[in-house]
Amino acid sequence: YDGFRFVTPAALEPALRERILTVNGVSKAYAMTGWRIGYGAAPEALVRAMAVVQSQSTSNPSSVSQAAAIEALTGPQDVLAARRESFRARRDLVVDGLNAIDGIDCSRPEGAFYTFAGCAGLLGRVTPDGRRLASDRDFCAYLLDEAKVAVVPGSAFGASPFFRISYATSQDELREALARIAMACDALRN
Repeated sequence: YDGFRFVTPAALEPALRERILTVNGVSKAYAMTGWRIGYGAAPEALVRAMAVVQSQSTSNPSSVSQAAAIEALTGPQDVLAARRESFRARRDLVVDGLNAIDGIDCSRPEGAFYTFAGCAGLLGRVTPDGRRLASDRDFCAYLLDEAKVAVVPGSAFGASPFFRISYATSQDELREALARIAMACDALRN
């Protein structure tokens, strides 16, 4: 988003190419999460070692998934720019909406389809039924119970007191979720 350009470590420093493993997949960019396929590029010795480990832990990806991934990677790429713009607009909607809520602080991510928002400003507050919010887990459970909005505690990612919210849905659903979150936060007492 916002004119940032992704650069792989191998492209950034070609002299390190023999020490770099590059992995990627089609799940996110091409909305193919259920296809469960990715790829890697590395020095030959590392690829051989990876094949030994992989052959003992998983089976081969299906031929249909392989063909679909090839089509995604080699076919027309114009859909990516449109999708990126759609996600940028959703990102801005979510970040602006969260930052308008007292006690929540949300940075604007440069990529992805989710954001981590800080809820430290809400910890210590008391819910309408008398529970004190002591952690990001408490806050996320409160949002689920009170607002019927599912978010993931940042502590699940080693990032407490934050919460992760996805914006991989329609703007209408995001507006509804933001309104519910705002109402739930307004109901908290100091």
